[in-house]
Amino acid sequence: MQRSRRKGSAMPAGAIYVGRPTIWGNPFQARRWGHAKSVILHDRWLQGRLGALSLERLGFCPGEVDALFRLRARVLTNLHQLAAHDLACWCPLSSKWCHAETLLRMAPAYADYERMAA
Repeated sequence: MQRSRRKGSAMPAGAIYVGRPTIWGNPFQARRWGHAKSVILHDRWLQGRLGALSLERLGFCPGEVDALFRLRARVLTNLHQLAAHDLACWCPLSSKWCHAETLLRMAPAYADYERMAA
């Protein structure tokens, strides 16, 4: 679902905001790569398909690469919390690209892992 700045609008009950500055926000800014590419990069990053060399080729310095790896670990550790929730961000509803879709797709598997570990 899309967040709204309209007066009187509120987040639906049970929905979780996944934009910046939360840990769920896409660290690949659309201003830099465009909306679609930033979502693709986010998906690959969460899946572990972007290594240090790829990130450096994208223009990240070694400190930023380390920070991205730490953030990824934190996101994956907490991803189970998003399972069975509606997610809200600022992506236009008309766009087929939204990083929340990646989170929605991955969260149930991590919720299963969490249940098995308990």
